[in-house]
Amino acid sequence: MRILILLDPTNKRGTKTAYTALRNFLYSDGYLRIGTELFMRITPSRKTAEKHIRRLKEHSLGTGVVRVIRMTEKQYESIWYLTGGPDRQEELVGRNSHISI
Repeated sequence: MRILILLDPTNKRGTKTAYTALRNFLYSDGYLRIGTELFMRITPSRKTAEKHIRRLKEHSLGTGVVRVIRMTEKQYESIWYLTGGPDRQEELVGRNSHISI
């Protein structure tokens, strides 16, 4: 099971600090940054994914948009690359597991 977090910050005053705190929480909670404002976490089960989504709700912002997508490994494996390709991390360890390089 994978959790994808899509952040869409606003330009309102004071939101930069809140988004920085949210991004720091995502990093400390084991999420990987796979895009500009796109984070991913691998979880072993649906129950564990729900636990992490609850923790994310506790640290969510009062402004802007935070989208959460929960998908299975099979759904994630069906991602197509229209341009570019897998990043170096995916080439080294495969798409099923990630390590920080």
